Amino acid sequence: MRIAQIGKKKATIVDIDIQSLKMGQTEVVPAVALHIKVVQANDSLNQLDKTLLHFLYAKASGKPEQATLDGVSVVSEMPALTDAALALGALNWEGEQTGTELKIYQGITGDQDIKLRNGTVRKIKIDPKEGGAVEWHYWFFTSDVDQDTLGALAILKSLERDIELVPPEALSSKQKTLREAANEDAKLTPAKALEKAVKEEAAGKAKPGTKPAAKGGKAAPAAGPSPQEAWPFPNKNGKAAA
Repeated sequence: MRIAQIGKKKATIVDIDIQSLKMGQTEVVPAVALHIKVVQANDSLNQLDKTLLHFLYAKASGKPEQATLDGVSVVSEMPALTDAALALGALNWEGEQTGTELKIYQGITGDQDIKLRNGTVRKIKIDPKEGGAVEWHYWFFTSDVDQDTLGALAILKSLERDIELVPPEALSSKQKTLREAANEDAKLTPAKALEKAVKEEAAGKAKPGTKPAAKGGKAAPAAGPSPQEAWPFPNKNGKAAA
């Protein structure tokens, strides 16, 4: 699940719940929960599960294709609700998305825009509509608010605003977990492992305490400390103190 509404989307702020969040034993900080409603094309269901679109929608059968107008895009190529969608109606979706940012746009200059960071999206509900639109409902929780922000939010109940929901950044495909790296090392042949160790040594990435051996041999441990570096408490003559 990765919910995103990139670019300004017309939304209704259905409800606002001013809360307090206890931090530690005595500290209490303000928090807020916003109930957001936004209507999107049904391909947005792919953000929850790739199978939902075909489960809830189908191509219109026995009807001419949707007429198109210049400059107006078709809402969906699958506008008809399936029998399952008609029987189930609105669906609650379990799960939550943390680290999300919500932007609420107000005015023209942007001076009054509200940006809420580090929020959690939960209590998700989708309501499929005939014609290819889906009504999304969700709650956005955050403690990234101060008194001024709470005051600005309090007057938005039941109003429409342009919003943008930005999910947390996905890990780069180039990043690897420790387990993935270990699995790759286990698949290396001895010759390839030696070649990799030599390259890492040249790049300054070899593990401390080892050094590559000559070609065809095994990596040897690094030389031990000199007498002057002996432990414990070396003396000036290069011998460890008794």
